[in-house]
Amino acid sequence: LLDNCYKIFFVSNWVKDKFFENLPFENKNNCEIIHPWTLPLNKFPKKEYIITFSGKLNYSKGYDLFADVIPKILNKHKLWRAVVLGSEPREKISLNHPRVKKCGWVSFDEASDYYKRSSIVCVPSRWEEPFGRTAMEGAANGCATIISNRGGLKETFDVQKKLILEKLDAN
Repeated sequence: LLDNCYKIFFVSNWVKDKFFENLPFENKNNCEIIHPWTLPLNKFPKKEYIITFSGKLNYSKGYDLFADVIPKILNKHKLWRAVVLGSEPREKISLNHPRVKKCGWVSFDEASDYYKRSSIVCVPSRWEEPFGRTAMEGAANGCATIISNRGGLKETFDVQKKLILEKLDAN
């Protein structure tokens, strides 16, 4: 592949490092990193007391952690509510609370609308995210973004503007 392609593009340094793992060299001149991007905000959106989780609702994405902790947060902070975007028919992680809205899979425009209104986006992935589009879109829409320290997630945006969970548990 390296010898037969004019250019190879990677979405993160992490993905590039994984590609070169176990090879006798760490780079080649025809390899570049182009991080995905989104348009910057022209105007900061009006934020609501919403915490959003978006993605497959499974253990790998950390949905079980979100489902464990969000009822406790909502019970303590009565003005807040949560929105869950996504589904996962193979796993059955229970999350029932009167102020949690489960939307299932939604269009890109609908998801963007939730990010614009949300104050917080949670991306507590256990698996090595190649990049982390949800984190990028949340941050690009002015959300406080909580991420795990997995894969390319920490490359999604400026490190000083996010909360990185070093230990993945409900605490």
